[in-house]
Amino acid sequence: MQNPDCSAYAEAPPAMFSISVLITVGIFISYLPQYRRIVQKQTSEGLSVNFLLLGSCSLIFTFTNIVLMSSRALYCCRVGSLLLFDCLNSQINLFQIGLQSTCAVAILGFVIAYTRTSVRQDRAEFARIMAVARLVAIHAILLVLQMAVAFATSRGVLLALAQFNGLMSTGLTVIKYVPQILETYRLKHPGTLSIGMMSIQTPGGFVFTASLFFTKNIHWSSWISYFVAAMLQGFLLVLCIYYEYFTDYRSVEAANVERIVEENTQES
Repeated sequence: MQNPDCSAYAEAPPAMFSISVLITVGIFISYLPQYRRIVQKQTSEGLSVNFLLLGSCSLIFTFTNIVLMSSRALYCCRVGSLLLFDCLNSQINLFQIGLQSTCAVAILGFVIAYTRTSVRQDRAEFARIMAVARLVAIHAILLVLQMAVAFATSRGVLLALAQFNGLMSTGLTVIKYVPQILETYRLKHPGTLSIGMMSIQTPGGFVFTASLFFTKNIHWSSWISYFVAAMLQGFLLVLCIYYEYFTDYRSVEAANVERIVEENTQES
């Protein structure tokens, strides 16, 4: 592979780096309300199984994309062509997306950990969640193998795989909100889905997209999925706010939970 021009990553603006660090902290904080709601509710009701599957897979695709697209900057860091600050700045988006991917997959982990023995959890739904967890694990392993192939071949193959992953991430990001929106509409309440998380992530998604867009030598496939996600998540947020604050959702939610508890009690 031809050595990259490392000067493209030099003299990074400190202001943009500071904003990126704040965004990174915000990414982590934004997921805390969702984790807390799962712990409190002890049920996955309100979270679409397909949303968990497609959301996890889309972010894994995005992370693979940014790993491949960051290979040139990483090379410049490895050979010492960049100052420490410029090196950190060139990899900040990789860390951001890696953190977001981990936090998103952790939602699946929290659901499994805190609903496994809960009497409020629908048993059939939990079995589907476990199947999703296995599929996500297989998907992650396959993409690790894909990255190994990309780095072992030519720059053209690496770029083609990066673009493929970016397109797949965009497609899954669009698709994943459809089952979640339908699930929320069917239940007529947000359930375990956190309004707090979406209230932070929706405006943050647009800011994050802008930070990726203005990063040096970033490819469009690395930021387009986040723009689409912010648009669709905003629609889902409005829907949840409507059911939470403008309808009598508590009676509907209580009836659903009571039915599940009764079914689990009878089975035991």
